[in-house]
Amino acid sequence: MSYDYSENILVQESAGNLLRDELGWDVRFAYNTEVLGKNGTFGRESYKEILLLRYFHEALKTLNPWINESQISEAQKALENRLSTSSPLQVNEEKYFLIRDGIPVTVKKPNGQTETKKAVVIDFQNPDNNYFLAVKELKIHGDLYRRRTDLVGFVNGIPLLFVELKKNTVDVQNAYENNYTDYQDTIPHLFYYNAFLMLSNGTGAKIGTLGSKYEFFHEWKRLAEKEQGSVALETMLRGICRKENFLDLFENFILYDHSGGHTAKILARNHQYLGVNEAMKAYAARKRNDGKLGVFWHTQGSGKSYSMVFLAQKVRRKFEGSPTFVILTDREEFNSQISDTFENCGLLGKTKAAKFIATSGDDLVQKLKGNPSFIFTLIQKFNKPSAEPIYPDHDIIIMSDEAHRSQYGIFADHMMKLLPTAARIGFTGTPLLSSDNITARTFGGYVSVYDFKRAVEDGATVPLYYENRGEKIADLHNPKITEQILDAIENADLDVDQQDKLEAEFAKEIHLLTAEPRLKSIARDFVNHYSDLWTSGKAMFVCLNKVTCVRMYNYVQEYWKEEIGNLKAKIKTATRQEAQELKRRLKWMQETEMAVVISQEQNEIQTFKKWDLDIKYHRAKMEKRELDKEFKDSKNPLRVVFVCAMWLTGFDVKCLSCLYLDKPLKAHTLMQTIARANRVSEGKSNGLIIDYIGIVKALRKALADYTANVGGNGGTDPTVDKDELIARIMETLEKAKAFLLEKDFDLQMLMDAYDFMKLSYLQEAANAVCGTIEDKKTFTTYASELKRLMKYIDRDDITGYTRREYEAIAAVYAELQKKRKHVNTTDLMVQINTIISSYVEIQHTPTMIREEPCRFDISAIDFDLLCREFAKVKKKNLVLKDLEELIQMKLDQMLFANPERINYYERYQQIIDDYNREQDRATIEKTFMDLMDLANSMNQEEQRYVREGFSSDEELSLYDMLFREDLSKNDIKKLKEVTTTLLQKIKAKISELDHWTDKQETKAAVDNLIRDTLWAQLPECYDEVSISVYRQQIYEYVYTRYKAAA
Repeated sequence: MSYDYSENILVQESAGNLLRDELGWDVRFAYNTEVLGKNGTFGRESYKEILLLRYFHEALKTLNPWINESQISEAQKALENRLSTSSPLQVNEEKYFLIRDGIPVTVKKPNGQTETKKAVVIDFQNPDNNYFLAVKELKIHGDLYRRRTDLVGFVNGIPLLFVELKKNTVDVQNAYENNYTDYQDTIPHLFYYNAFLMLSNGTGAKIGTLGSKYEFFHEWKRLAEKEQGSVALETMLRGICRKENFLDLFENFILYDHSGGHTAKILARNHQYLGVNEAMKAYAARKRNDGKLGVFWHTQGSGKSYSMVFLAQKVRRKFEGSPTFVILTDREEFNSQISDTFENCGLLGKTKAAKFIATSGDDLVQKLKGNPSFIFTLIQKFNKPSAEPIYPDHDIIIMSDEAHRSQYGIFADHMMKLLPTAARIGFTGTPLLSSDNITARTFGGYVSVYDFKRAVEDGATVPLYYENRGEKIADLHNPKITEQILDAIENADLDVDQQDKLEAEFAKEIHLLTAEPRLKSIARDFVNHYSDLWTSGKAMFVCLNKVTCVRMYNYVQEYWKEEIGNLKAKIKTATRQEAQELKRRLKWMQETEMAVVISQEQNEIQTFKKWDLDIKYHRAKMEKRELDKEFKDSKNPLRVVFVCAMWLTGFDVKCLSCLYLDKPLKAHTLMQTIARANRVSEGKSNGLIIDYIGIVKALRKALADYTANVGGNGGTDPTVDKDELIARIMETLEKAKAFLLEKDFDLQMLMDAYDFMKLSYLQEAANAVCGTIEDKKTFTTYASELKRLMKYIDRDDITGYTRREYEAIAAVYAELQKKRKHVNTTDLMVQINTIISSYVEIQHTPTMIREEPCRFDISAIDFDLLCREFAKVKKKNLVLKDLEELIQMKLDQMLFANPERINYYERYQQIIDDYNREQDRATIEKTFMDLMDLANSMNQEEQRYVREGFSSDEELSLYDMLFREDLSKNDIKKLKEVTTTLLQKIKAKISELDHWTDKQETKAAVDNLIRDTLWAQLPECYDEVSISVYRQQIYEYVYTRYKAAA
């Protein structure tokens, strides 16, 4: 490839030029130009150093005029020190707060006493007072490994930015899987101070934090909220690396969330950063706007709670005074959830959230009269109409969660009367109705908007597919859903006393919705549908009321058992391949647990008895177990819950994929309910909404009434018709079939074949699509997309023929992914023979006249015979694929055993590179011959230790490391003795030590043993310098291979 189109010029140079020319960073190229030493290029004494002390010391002196040399040393020591038992993320958290808040150093007072004072490390107020340096191709050495990074960004000598770049033809995920994860293992100290991890191929870019899986790296597409957005690296660099943005993000938009006993480092997403900064502008102008900061609409699932934390954190750091934040909700579980989030993210200091929660109306008034940093309260606690208005000498900021609900009614009036000067911002996950004047009157207009469509496009949430199954069930009678019914049902959810009124006023409709034949039809359909979708994720079934939850649970159990019986019968008559899949599904169905989750009420035992139902069984399960944690755990077999009001809002389950609706819900509640299924989770591509009542039709009508989309085109529909999903499946199937035809393979042949012919065609198809890397990638893309989409359809959505087409493509894909089980102890050439013979013996000839497969005498493998056999094989691409895997695996083992064998690896890499460049039939033959030649050499190499007179390959490895070409016969003899003795001594020493690689003194003991043995026993021709080099090599070898006693 031309140099102008390489990773260097296209991506790295472009990034460096943008940082230097537009964003004002100093950009330097280090590879083969960096001079080490105090007066060298960056002042590094060794390649192990990642803190650039020259610039760190300069910043301390500039930003702290009072600091002396002793205090500078103290600050450096505090920043560099770490507990050896701390995880990288724990170290990172500790360093973050030192860098952000200053490093404590000892100061002597005039009276001789000492105190601590914080030395500022970064000037956040004046970005230009800091030194921003980006270094390309920086060498970094770990304890054992040496790496060269694409780009590291330093602020005042501290490495806060890591950028891994790939060619524009390589997927961004490769930067994560192949490079970043390797650096974490080999040079972990680079990430002790890191704030931002960027991965890019130029045209696409992702940003994340230490400890995040790739799914949680996100794009940075916009510099302003109203922009359409671009995923290119240049947008990310402009958005994050502009000096003021970089420091703003570092100071105000990083959290360490300790929820659930685990630490997660959270960096604001693009929409959170832009939205919170819009709210900051509104807060700065609060006096002009009569305290109205606006409505912050970020769609459900896009991190609204964290946005509230970011806003509170930034206001407290950037504005003088000590404001009180009143965080307002209207339900106990939300109050507890949001206060826990603030506590776990460290905003409440060391105090528990309970201290900040208002326990009553009187307690709330007392708290408001003081100046606590936070108050968490229900709107219902504003229940003192006669209380005197409070005019504090500090700011009060009301942050209302789900603003549209909390602001209705008399309590909101009491709040406004009690706190007339408070600033107010409303957070909501759903847009406001045009008739919702009260919310606008309380908070003002929108301050930030992030709607469904944009959240899906950005990957902040997954798309939701919608299916109206109520229309598909014969004789399913649904009543007409009117606004009056919706109001009555919502009131009954909020107030138990309203339940009787609902049943009296709408007796006919409620009877229709809860009639036994209707519920049974739905239960049967649910079992058929969800058991078809068994690989998709967890399910939530929303029922009309509490009694219906238990009834539906019972009907579903009945049909679930019936379906298990049907599956067992099918397995008896299924083909072997089909039976395997059915058995997996049967196991899943037998393991699946279900639960009813409803709130308690008085006399519930009697209420349920009237329906001949036992609530005690379900109540015991709810009380004795932590069902919420079980349901959130993707591996826990609690997979289905039946609910009516609990868990519909504010309850996040990332692995929830299917939501079944059989309850009329008002627009706001409905929008929040369906958003239960849109959370991003590992391996989850979308959510599915199944509607038995036709309520989403009402949602679409209601959406026309939303004023939310600032562009004026109403709300964006959060759901996509399932027909579109099916259309996408059909389109992808056609593309996959057409691609196979291009490669001279007709999928119909595979579908029509049986027995050995089917196996043969399966291999032929896999062979056809793995001719080149590009071919394999194209087919894999189609097949994996089909696999992803097929999770969300059931048996009635596509024809049996289409399903067979998909199954055939999935089988070819599985054949491509198949990894052979190689037995490590077997001779390499024997394994190669096994591969070739397995492809020779399967042909299209009918099984009756099939030739006997070739068998080899494994005691005397004939190299030429193997080559002749390869000439007979039609599926040469597959043979090469398997050979590559086998030789790669064997090379890994051989290199691990003896690093001196690197030349074998280089030979292998050259063969594969040559093949990938040419890839015609002649090259395939040549590549096979080259691989065979290499394998033969490797086979002989593996037996060399015997020829050299050693008892193991380990002894040979040390010998190879110490060997020199200028040795005499006597020297060689002596060297072999030294090698054997040294290995015995090392193993004996390690067996005495517990976890020797964890402690400095035990590592030193092993290192000294190697040094002393080499010094005392090596032949005279080994001088002091060479012994030092060999000692280091052997220590690295031992450290890697003998972490535990051998």
